[in-house]
Amino acid sequence: MHMRLANFRTRVFSGDREGFYQIKNARVLIYFPHGFGDWVQLSYVLPLLEPSNRYWITRIGDDNVSVLEGNTYVTPVYLGSNVVSERWDNTRHLGLDGQFLDGALGYLCVPPSLYELCSQNHIDVVFWTEFPETSGHTAPPFQSKARNMIRLIASPRSAVTNLLRPLRSSISFEVIPWLQQWVEARLKNWIGFGERKLCIIGRTGYTSVGKNWGHLWRNDLPIGSRREGEECRDFMRLMLRKDPHWAFLSIEDRIFEGEHTVRDPELHAYSFAELFGAATSCKVPFGILMKALIRAANLLVGVPAGPYHLAMANADIPTIGLWIEHLPAWFDEPKACSVHLVSRNVRERGLDRRPGSIAASSEMAFRMTFVHTRIITGEQVMEAAASLL
Repeated sequence: MHMRLANFRTRVFSGDREGFYQIKNARVLIYFPHGFGDWVQLSYVLPLLEPSNRYWITRIGDDNVSVLEGNTYVTPVYLGSNVVSERWDNTRHLGLDGQFLDGALGYLCVPPSLYELCSQNHIDVVFWTEFPETSGHTAPPFQSKARNMIRLIASPRSAVTNLLRPLRSSISFEVIPWLQQWVEARLKNWIGFGERKLCIIGRTGYTSVGKNWGHLWRNDLPIGSRREGEECRDFMRLMLRKDPHWAFLSIEDRIFEGEHTVRDPELHAYSFAELFGAATSCKVPFGILMKALIRAANLLVGVPAGPYHLAMANADIPTIGLWIEHLPAWFDEPKACSVHLVSRNVRERGLDRRPGSIAASSEMAFRMTFVHTRIITGEQVMEAAASLL
C-alpha cells in the first residue's frame, strides 16, 4: 500500500541561497531533513529567525520534530513516525530539486496531512535548510554547525549579536506530567529508579563509527579485555564500586547481544530498546521520551550524537563529552556542568589546531581534558564524573 500524495504550490527557498532572511510577515514551513542531534543544534538558531514571520517545522521519515515540542519559535508538524514508503521515498524532500530553490513558486509533493496543514495555515513560503558541516575549519564566532548556519538564515544584524558568548537552546524541557510519570515508572520497575541514581550512556552515533566509545584500538586494552565497549563496562564497575546506588541506561536503538551491547543486569545496566522498544516500534516520539529521560537523569556520558547534544542543551544535567575524532566547539555551546575528555588521536591529527577548535573568548571555552591515550578509559571518565558530582 502506497501513501497518497498531493501537490501544494508555494514559494520555496533553500538555505544555501541568499534572500530568505529578508522575508517578512510570512507564514513559513521549515523542512529540515536531518538527524536528532542536528535538531537539537537547530534550537540555538531558531531565536534569531525574523520575528515578524510565523514558523512551522517538519521532516519526513521519523518524529525528530518532537524535540521541539513546546518551542516558542516554531510549531512542530507531525507526519507520523516512520512514514517513509517506497512511493514516498521516490519523492523525498517534498519532491523538490535542491539546486533551484531561490524563492520562486514551486510544487511540493506532500502527504495529505501536510497539504491540509499548509492550506489551513496559509503557508506562503517553504524553507528547505541543509546543515553545513564545519569540522573545525570555520573560525569563531561561526565555528559550530549551528553558528555557521546563522549566516544563512538570520539577518546580518542578528548574525553578529552576542555571538561572543554562549547561545541558549530554545528547547523546552517541559514534559506532559503523565508522560514523565510513565517514563519514571518504567525506570523504577526495570532499574530501581528512585533508589538508584540514573546515568545515561550514549556511546555510539550514526554518522561515524570512529567516534564511538570503545570501538577503536582494542589492542590498547589489556589481554582478556579486548572487546567492544569494554571501557564503558570499566566505567560502570568503577561507579558502582564508589557508590552501589547507580544504574545505567545505554541508548541502544535495538536489542543487541554479546559484544555489541553493554547492557548487563549484574552492572545494573540496561538498554533503551529493552525499556522503551526499538526505534522503529517505540510508541512515544523519541524526542519527547529523551527529554523525559534527561529530566530524570543524574548524569549523561556520551559521544557527539543526539543524546549527548540534548544533554548539553540542558543547563542542569551534568554531562561528560567523549571526543575521539571531533571537538566540542564544532557542535555545541559550553555550559558549566560539563567536562570533555579528548583522545590523544585528536591531537595527533592536529584537529585541535583548526581555527574552529580554539575558543574566541573565556566565555566560549569548554572545560576539556586532553588524555594521553588514544582510547578513553573507564578510569578517565570516572575521574571526570567525580569532578562534576
